[in-house]
Amino acid sequence: MKKLLLSKVCLLLLGTSISPTQLKAQFHIGPEIGAAISAIVPSNQKIPYYTQRVGFRAGAFVELELNTSFALRSGVFYSLRGFHFGNIPNPYNKDKFWDLHGLNVPLMLAFKLSKEVQMAAGLETNTVLGSNLPLIRIPSLQIGIRGECAFHITERLRVAAYYMHGFNKLLEIKTRRPGQNDFYNNIVAGISMSYILKTVRKKEKIPIEICPPFL
Repeated sequence: MKKLLLSKVCLLLLGTSISPTQLKAQFHIGPEIGAAISAIVPSNQKIPYYTQRVGFRAGAFVELELNTSFALRSGVFYSLRGFHFGNIPNPYNKDKFWDLHGLNVPLMLAFKLSKEVQMAAGLETNTVLGSNLPLIRIPSLQIGIRGECAFHITERLRVAAYYMHGFNKLLEIKTRRPGQNDFYNNIVAGISMSYILKTVRKKEKIPIEICPPFL
């Protein structure tokens, strides 16, 4: 009877071990596009003389699911940013705005409040690839803090509102005041829409338990 009981236990373990168990999706990959308002903020001026620049952002994202509550989100994006000093004429060219063409790479930790709602925070690097303002060094690397709130319209379609504030100075303008140059940091606020084009799934492999014939 003891042998029969052990045989039943082994058969139960065998049946459990050979059942395929699939984990949740591990990677999400797809395009993302959106619009943004960018500007610069002075670090040592009381009155900012600037107006915002409306630009766009496009690229591809990748999201790695860590568990049911957290995920890492990154990607590579092109963005058009810029600014315009409202009451100061542009002495360098006839363009209305001083444009910044950048390559952005964000890295954020996303927290899933529900199946539809996500909150994310992290860092974003922006490499300035081109500009029509000679005072900006090209290429230059900017680093900022980024936060966003996202909502899944469907399982694959996602909209997000985000904000980025640059840490290091984007622009420095020399003044006649000794040791008091004007520094400016880049800020961006916008909305984006992304679509999960491909999901890479991972299947969990469980070894098969073999019950010895004689115990």
